[in-house]
Amino acid sequence: MNTIKREMPVIHPGKFLLSELIEANGLTISEVAEMLLVSRQTISNIINEKSDISPEMALRIATVFGGTPDIWLRLQTKYDLQIAAKKVKQIKLTPYRPGRTA
Repeated sequence: MNTIKREMPVIHPGKFLLSELIEANGLTISEVAEMLLVSRQTISNIINEKSDISPEMALRIATVFGGTPDIWLRLQTKYDLQIAAKKVKQIKLTPYRPGRTA
């Protein structure tokens, strides 16, 4: 039996921040920015996928909302890898094989 392996699309961690922390808790972007001691624009950029979750931001989120910074960094890394894989898939790379000349 053949099974087709399809990966679920990975969402940007900013979308997760918006749905699971901001909206789920009835908070505004301004309130979250104030709690994290960052600008409203910083949070807006993250939830609109214009900025990534940095290690410092991951620490801030974990400190204020609980959890660990690792969770946020793993979400960001998974998202980045999925985007990179799409780009790499479009170019032709040849695997290295010892003894083979170019």
